[in-house]
Amino acid sequence: MHTVLLILCGLVIGFILISLGMGAALYIGCLITLFHLPDKTAAASALVVTLPALIIGTLLYRRKQTINYHLGNKLLCWAILGTIGGSLIVPIVNQHVYHRIVSLILIILALTILAHSIFDSRIKHPSHLHQQTHHWLANLAGVVSGVMIGLAGMSGGGPLVAGMLLLDAPIAQAAATSSYIRVWTTILGIGLHFHTMTIAWHPVFLMTIGTVIGASLAPIVMQKIGIQKDRFSKIMKPIIALILLYMGL
Repeated sequence: MHTVLLILCGLVIGFILISLGMGAALYIGCLITLFHLPDKTAAASALVVTLPALIIGTLLYRRKQTINYHLGNKLLCWAILGTIGGSLIVPIVNQHVYHRIVSLILIILALTILAHSIFDSRIKHPSHLHQQTHHWLANLAGVVSGVMIGLAGMSGGGPLVAGMLLLDAPIAQAAATSSYIRVWTTILGIGLHFHTMTIAWHPVFLMTIGTVIGASLAPIVMQKIGIQKDRFSKIMKPIIALILLYMGL
């Protein structure tokens, strides 16, 4: 039963992770609440489980030409800077201060996306300042994603999806590009943290089996709903904003 539950959790979270481009924190929640791992071990294990899903999802999205490399590479540069910076300040930063800063930024991103989904559809010709503000917020989202990996060992998918949505990317493209970016930042994060990571390899192996299956199914399902992608994006933008708001709060 324990084995089946681990695989099932991996399958469901792997699907969510690739289809929405976020949700890796669910791995940590499952490993802590259902399998009673210490929080640091759960975070390290979740980071390792996430990587195969991101690689598989990215390869499948690449085959379907869903990744926006132009925007993705820009956000990747900011995310790498955030990952390196986050790892460098681990010894000196106060964790309470870090959590409050990240929480505040997540809340700002969430409220911006909500406003974007409600009001921007009525704006046919957004001003240059309006566009520039969204670009800077998207860059900030990339930095926050990197800091979450470098400082806390989290996946950082939520801010990246938020950044892509602010740049008017459809949800499928935002999820695909988020996966592409996080392949590199997750590898970098594991490399920077590996000497201090405690990994529960047995749960990792079992969850990875489910994760690979879920991640493989996600692009196929996203492709199937591609006909209604504009409508799907309109529905998912406020939902993702509310998830980010909840995470921030």
